[in-house]
Amino acid sequence: MWKAVLAVLALLALGDAAFAQHAAEVSLDYSYVHFVPQNNNLVSSVNLNGGGGAAALYFGYFGIKADFQGYASTTHNFAFPPGSAVCPAGCSGNAQVNLFTYNVGPTVKFRFHAFQPFLEALFGGAHSNFYHNVFRNCSGCVSSGSPSNNAFDFLIGGGIDLKLSQHIAVRPAEFNYFLTRFGNDFTHGNNNQSNFRYQAGVVFMF
Repeated sequence: MWKAVLAVLALLALGDAAFAQHAAEVSLDYSYVHFVPQNNNLVSSVNLNGGGGAAALYFGYFGIKADFQGYASTTHNFAFPPGSAVCPAGCSGNAQVNLFTYNVGPTVKFRFHAFQPFLEALFGGAHSNFYHNVFRNCSGCVSSGSPSNNAFDFLIGGGIDLKLSQHIAVRPAEFNYFLTRFGNDFTHGNNNQSNFRYQAGVVFMF
């Protein structure tokens, strides 16, 4: 029992020593999002590739992180069957999809020499032209108006950094549950879209 306690204290001490060298981080990353426009699957999911960066300022193990990501436009097919609320006569087509996110929130990082896991919970906004383009390209769709391109979003998850040198680390994996709240006639009253985000990149420590 005492050996386990001493081992934990030793790891925490090593974490403090590492923190003393680095109070801020800037990361550049590749980012992948599995975006689910509708929870009832009338519109199938979209896979988006992109990238961006983040900056974090730490006070001990705890920090504040700002994260900005952009995803390249892609064309996605949609189809509403006859009798659906959004398109009673039925219709199909395609719409361009892009996505931009901007978030800020708390992060916790444990600095055990080269092995540095972290957790985060970020809040902010998402911007996508998808619902607007569906509205524009869907002949016969019934909608109260052109959907907004902007929505609230929330990210929770974590990852790991592997330190290569005093100021550089590689981030092989970061995983997030990614919630967006685009609310319009195409989401059928369910304003929550449950998505997934994966990232990998490089971290610069100061």
